[in-house]
This record gives sequence, structure tokens and C-alpha cells, in this order.
Amino acid sequence: MAKKKSEAALGENEKNVAAESEHQNVNEETVRIFKSEFDAMRSEMESVKKEASKMTERALEMTTQAQRLQAEFDNYRKRTNETNKRVRVDAIMEVLGKILPVLDAIEQAKTMIKDEGTLSGINIIDRQLSELLGSFNVERIEALGAPFDPNLHNAVMEEEVEEENKGKVVRVYQQGYKIGDRVLRHSVVIVGK
Repeated sequence: MAKKKSEAALGENEKNVAAESEHQNVNEETVRIFKSEFDAMRSEMESVKKEASKMTERALEMTTQAQRLQAEFDNYRKRTNETNKRVRVDAIMEVLGKILPVLDAIEQAKTMIKDEGTLSGINIIDRQLSELLGSFNVERIEALGAPFDPNLHNAVMEEEVEEENKGKVVRVYQQGYKIGDRVLRHSVVIVGK
């Protein structure tokens, strides 16, 4: 009986060894499968990382391009606004330049008309035209008694004068006007020498 027990124990051991061997084979197969899946996932992850890197680089390129386009558009808008302002001012200057001879005629008429009623009407027209010009920031160039400035005055003659008036405007033939720092028409003057 002891022999049978010993054979049974031996058979049991063989079964355990066989089961353990089979279990080890299953574990090795499981590890091999997991390793294979892990390697596939790692490879896929590397591929996704490369694709993400490419997409990030493309996004940066697109952002840079969008910023460049925005800057170009802003510059275009500024240039267009400046051009529009310049064209507007040029057009205003052209129209107002054609009104100036009317002002000259009114000034001349004021010196010739003796009738107070007529002179009063001329003064009203003169005031209205002056207000119109003022609404466009047109100012008279103050010339009489001012030092001669070739940027504002057009000298047609020189006249002998006292020492304190040398280099100054002593007479104005035609009134000059300016809009801001731009001359609409130079004052035509006589300068003391």
C-alpha cells in the first residue's frame, strides 16, 4: 500500500509538474501576446507622436501665416485710410482754392462800395464765406508786419523801409490761406529792405 501511495504521490507530482509546465506555457504565451500587443501599441504611439508633431508644426505655420496676413491687412487698411484722407484734403483744397478769388472780389468790393446797405450785405456774404472756410479749418495767413517766410509768403517786390521793418512784410497784395500746416494759397506781399 505504501508503494501504491508512493506511486499515487508520484503520479500526483507528475500531474502537478505537467500542470505547472502547462501553466508556464500559458504564462509564456500570454507574455508573448502581451509583448506583441505592447510593441504594436508602442509603434502606433510613435506613429501618432510623429503625426502630432507634424500637425503641431503645420498649426504653427498656419498661425504664422495668419498673423502675417493680419499684419498685411492692417497695413493695407492704414495705407487706404491715409490715401483717402489725402485725397479728401486735396479735393477740399482744390474746391476751396476756387472759392478764394470770390473772397478777393468781396474784399475789393468792400473798398469800393460806399453805400452802407450794400456794404452791409457784402459783409454778411464775407462772414458766411469765412465761416464756411473755418468749418474746413482754413485760416488766413497773417502776413502784414510778420517776418518774411517763403513757406507762407510770395514776395513780388521789395521796398525801402526803416530798419525795424527790414525783412518784414510791409504790404499784402493778395491774402494767403492755409489748412492746418498746408498752404492753400501763399500771401502775395511786398517785403521791406
